[in-house]
Amino acid sequence: MDNLLPTQLFAKASRAANLLSKSTIIWVLTGLLLGGAVGCTRREAAQHRPPATYAQQLRRLEQADSVRNFSSGLRLSAAEARADLRLRALREQLQAHYDSIHFFPPARNFYRWRRQMYATRLYSLLKTMPKGGVHHLHPSAGGSPWWIVQRALREPHCYVYWAADNGRFIKGELRFFRPAEVPAGFRPAAVLGRTVPGFPAQLHALLTFNESISRDSVNIWQKFEQCFQRMNGFTNYQPIFEDLATATLDSMAADGVQHVELRTGLSGSLYDLAHPAGSFPADSIVRYYQRAARRVRAHQPAFTFRLIYADLRFKSTALIARSMRQAFALHQRYPDVVAAFDLVAHEDAGHPTRYFQEVWQLRDSLAAATGTQLPLCLHDGESTWQHVPNVYDAAVLGSTRIGHGFNLAFFPAAEDLVRQQHICIEVSPLSNQLLDYVGDLRMHPAHTWIRRGVQVSISSDDPGIFDYVGVTPDYWAVFLAWELDLRDLKQLSLNGINYSYLTAAEKQRALASWQPQWDAFVARLNGEG
Repeated sequence: MDNLLPTQLFAKASRAANLLSKSTIIWVLTGLLLGGAVGCTRREAAQHRPPATYAQQLRRLEQADSVRNFSSGLRLSAAEARADLRLRALREQLQAHYDSIHFFPPARNFYRWRRQMYATRLYSLLKTMPKGGVHHLHPSAGGSPWWIVQRALREPHCYVYWAADNGRFIKGELRFFRPAEVPAGFRPAAVLGRTVPGFPAQLHALLTFNESISRDSVNIWQKFEQCFQRMNGFTNYQPIFEDLATATLDSMAADGVQHVELRTGLSGSLYDLAHPAGSFPADSIVRYYQRAARRVRAHQPAFTFRLIYADLRFKSTALIARSMRQAFALHQRYPDVVAAFDLVAHEDAGHPTRYFQEVWQLRDSLAAATGTQLPLCLHDGESTWQHVPNVYDAAVLGSTRIGHGFNLAFFPAAEDLVRQQHICIEVSPLSNQLLDYVGDLRMHPAHTWIRRGVQVSISSDDPGIFDYVGVTPDYWAVFLAWELDLRDLKQLSLNGINYSYLTAAEKQRALASWQPQWDAFVARLNGEG
């Protein structure tokens, strides 16, 4: 009614005159006019209200962004608040130092700053931080490359191809043979260790990345896959498989990781001198991992693990369907070990996720047949191309987590769905940098995801090939590059447990074990421990 003009008000009152007394009409007119006047007064007051000051507008924007942050739901205790101030001061001190020398490490190649990183107090502190869980780790490259080199030198049947690449083998390729079956170009690792000056360091260099990779490599994924080719004949050798798995899990536990989820092929790639690849069933591989985890729990009682059945996206639909059937069967037999299904490998070169539509549709019938659900944990979005839209598929297929998701920002509707469905993105910062997806880690898309409320976890992907151990280097880099605080670190650590494939009861036990470790870390930051 406030919007009626005065002439309209009078006309409305006149139409009612036959029903109202003269005095009533006067009261109606007075009320209508006063109501209009009050409405005008309110509008005029609003128009003349002093605008928010510059400082007020800034505060409103900052507060609006703050409540969107992925860690906004956490509240710090008094002790944590004190520790946060100390940690922020340490970060600012480091940033000021790097600014003064015009060299910010996370903006440069990892190999240009890793040695000085190890010498910082920040690294020492973060190494002691309980990191909850690591969601994205490939076990063949998940541990120390030096462990592989040293063990190869001790194994009597271990050979190294030490000749020019010939189209079948490449220099540094490790394999086990019976003496009468050694191909040309392969020499005993122990003999090379005794006769070739600096052989251990040379072999290590062939198994890993170094500073020359990004400078000299035309195709960095080719170099990456060559590293796997060199070590696969070693890591798939059954007599050492359990020891290698133990060493890998041990390296994570020693780095403050309580729970590890390994992406691994369970299709029977193990071999020994008497049996070719495929002779050892998937069940035996599961048991080797179970025994390895028990060995770690002997000194880290709260340590847990899961396996994510992973196959290659280069394969045919028929082969992936066979793997899916096997994954369901293993999940049915080992529900506390085999937790999810994934496809891995170079996304820009491999089949897109939607190429396997028949496989994804097969899940419903397999779930009905086995009486169990096998989640998807898809390795999607590890690309800088918009024409690689696999994150759409991951979101639509209900992938409970997404591995990498690097190009998610190109697909805002998918990003909204990821946020709304609380899908956690497994971020591997140094892997993304070393494989040339991003140069300056300040520009990593996860830096914006966490500010928009997308939940992420931190993993190291293939640290063995990248020549480091654990996941602390990743935390060190993003703490500085993303200007994190203690609340953010706590959220990342908790995400490693809360978004894992542990059961609800296991998560409660894991958190009960995690809490005193976190309290000890906070006390250490406060100079009390």
